[in-house]
Amino acid sequence: MIDLLRWLWKAAVGPVFDHLEGSGATISDGAHENNLKRIWWIGVGRLSMAPFHAAGDHSPGSTHNTISRAISTYIPTIKALSYARQKQLQLFEEYDASFSAERSKKAKILKQRNPRLLLVPMPQTPGAPELPGVSEEVLYILDSSTQSLIEPTLLSGPTPAEVLKKINLYEIVHFACHGVSCLNPSNSHLVLLSQDGISADRLMARDISNLITQNAQIAYLSACSSARNPYAQLADEVIHLASAFQLAGFSHTFANMWETGDQASSEVARDFYNLLLQDRGNGEDDHQRVSTAFYNAVKKVRDSKWRDPLLWAPFIHTGA
Repeated sequence: MIDLLRWLWKAAVGPVFDHLEGSGATISDGAHENNLKRIWWIGVGRLSMAPFHAAGDHSPGSTHNTISRAISTYIPTIKALSYARQKQLQLFEEYDASFSAERSKKAKILKQRNPRLLLVPMPQTPGAPELPGVSEEVLYILDSSTQSLIEPTLLSGPTPAEVLKKINLYEIVHFACHGVSCLNPSNSHLVLLSQDGISADRLMARDISNLITQNAQIAYLSACSSARNPYAQLADEVIHLASAFQLAGFSHTFANMWETGDQASSEVARDFYNLLLQDRGNGEDDHQRVSTAFYNAVKKVRDSKWRDPLLWAPFIHTGA
């Protein structure tokens, strides 16, 4: 995998940054890591599932890699990006104008509205391997949400019908479960419980994409292959579980290109929520705030485990 990422940098990603840096669009050589520009990747053909965000040499001190040069996001088309960014995030402070009789002018009154988080964990799934890290991940998120003023709701024994009914009530939805990618992408699914709680049931990509959501902001899919389309003939269509949530109206979706370790998943999720609502109201663009929080969470794992890209490279961001 290390050799593949270095090849991808040399063959495709490095020349892109050479051009961008030559034109002044991005800062050269990752010299200012705290002021990185964002870049949206649109893969085509066999490169549609290439890990552009992880390309390069990640040995200590090297800046010949994507992470040192930009904050990466994936998007299927320019039109999809335009649509995703039209939606204003409401995860942070909102301001209302009110009249002050004493001063005889309008004053800005700060109103803080805490975002709501729906947690959908499946540490044990009938007929599938246990996910021992899910319980730890949920505890991390609950702890982080308390510190970040996120209002969490934990679904115990979640069923597809229950999730589809409740999902529109929350700004953030977080799944920690098995995910399955199918040759027919609309049949890809997250594995939840049946109504009787005895067997597994499937939350289908096609059912998710048919949702009409009003509050949807962030979908976090801590599930294997939730950003993978195994059908080569539909590679350019970028159809998978993550894109289903985008079609449902979520501006930001976080997903996995392939299976990774429970510990890494827990760490990335914990740090993402910790970082998401730090310094609320500092004037940072909301979409930038979301992408930067995820970038820093993934980079922290990359920095400590750079020799094992199979562990940290599957985590990706799609959307605005």
